[in-house]
Amino acid sequence: MPPITATTEVDLPAIWQRADRYSWAFAATSGALIVAGGLVAAINSATPFAHGSWVAAYLVLVGGVAQMFLGVWCLGLPEPELDARLRGAELGLWNVGNAIVVGGVLTESVSVVVVGSAMLLGALAGFALGGGPIRRDQAGRVIIYRIVILGLAGSVVIGAVLAHSSPGG
Repeated sequence: MPPITATTEVDLPAIWQRADRYSWAFAATSGALIVAGGLVAAINSATPFAHGSWVAAYLVLVGGVAQMFLGVWCLGLPEPELDARLRGAELGLWNVGNAIVVGGVLTESVSVVVVGSAMLLGALAGFALGGGPIRRDQAGRVIIYRIVILGLAGSVVIGAVLAHSSPGG
């Protein structure tokens, strides 16, 4: 496969040839969490519960969309690090961290939210490493990938702070 440059069109079928078992796990988990978020939204619409709208949005956006970007979009980067131990740690930390954050919000336990947030930050560090090197001739997508990771890290920190300042916290 020829190298992908900042100006090269991304060939999606070629990208999926790079897919490892973790790429498929990220995609499947992302899809399941997007569906779960939709189901939570439907349940919350019929029978509203505390934090229902937040949980639905969180599952879709963080559990689903962000995970798909982080775990699968990296395949379109010029030289992603696809080491099985790193990918497994990313997958585990991201999903367990998200489950802990949601559990902490539902039980209004700030300390639980902080533990889950720390796991998410660990996963984001792994994703940043997994983006591979920034080469001058192919820097665009890697830089965008890392900027999104930095934005997500900022959101994790802000979310943990907001959980601490919430009336239930």
